[in-house]
Amino acid sequence: MDTHSSHLYEYLVDHALDFTEDWLRHQHIKTGSHYSPDSPPEVLNKIKEQNANYVKIIAQCLLLSNEESKKLISEWTKQTAADRSKSSTTLDEVARNSGIFRRVYWTYVEQFTKENIELNIQLKEVFEWERKINFALDYVLETFTSTFLSILMNRLQAQSTLIKELSTPVISLTSEVGLLPIIGDIDTDRARLIVESTLQQSSHSHLSMLIIDLSGVVLVDTMVAQQIFRLIDALNLLGVKSIITGIRPEVAQTAVHLGLDFSSIQTENSLERIIAHVIQENTGSLQEL
Repeated sequence: MDTHSSHLYEYLVDHALDFTEDWLRHQHIKTGSHYSPDSPPEVLNKIKEQNANYVKIIAQCLLLSNEESKKLISEWTKQTAADRSKSSTTLDEVARNSGIFRRVYWTYVEQFTKENIELNIQLKEVFEWERKINFALDYVLETFTSTFLSILMNRLQAQSTLIKELSTPVISLTSEVGLLPIIGDIDTDRARLIVESTLQQSSHSHLSMLIIDLSGVVLVDTMVAQQIFRLIDALNLLGVKSIITGIRPEVAQTAVHLGLDFSSIQTENSLERIIAHVIQENTGSLQEL
């Protein structure tokens, strides 16, 4: 173990808290960002603790091989990126603070060399510190960015899936009758999701009838019609009867023009009437009991 590197390591660890205060003085106020000086005390204290720990981790890399440094850094960035992703901290802030951290870090390395002239530190040692410190800092930014983006992409994917699922809910009218209101344009991905989600919800609710309302659909092309037919065929296999309602005049004209055959499917022109009929039948069944 290099003696001077050990001394530098101890110096950086001993000054980790001072380092953090210097680093904080470079921050701008931005509400919601973990780096903002106006963050709540509990957030700011956690940031100080994480930054001081960051100083120590980079210092420790002075005494490790590159592979050992990678392992140590990966464990730290995984947790830190998860914390930052929960705030409004952006990647450009992360990149900016990475640069600030690097500049402050080298300021402390410079202070160490000035305060320890008696150690007779050689230039080659400084260059070796440069290689180790900058390698560690670069790897921190690389792994942090990768983890941070991965978390955000997974979150966006989950939110997108939830929005799509919420856009195709099966509403229970009675214990056995459900309503599927389809609103907006239908592309290939959404059509697939509608089929999968509707079958799962219908099976889970033990429906015997599903009313498919198309009043919110302004365009029905061959692809959309094929998916509707596919859904109805699959529902039939589950023992669920399908009724289509709400087909607009322009949609009906387009369907005829495209040669789409809805003759085998029961259709109704009034959602209100079919719902009233279902409720009346259900009420009559209750009265008989």
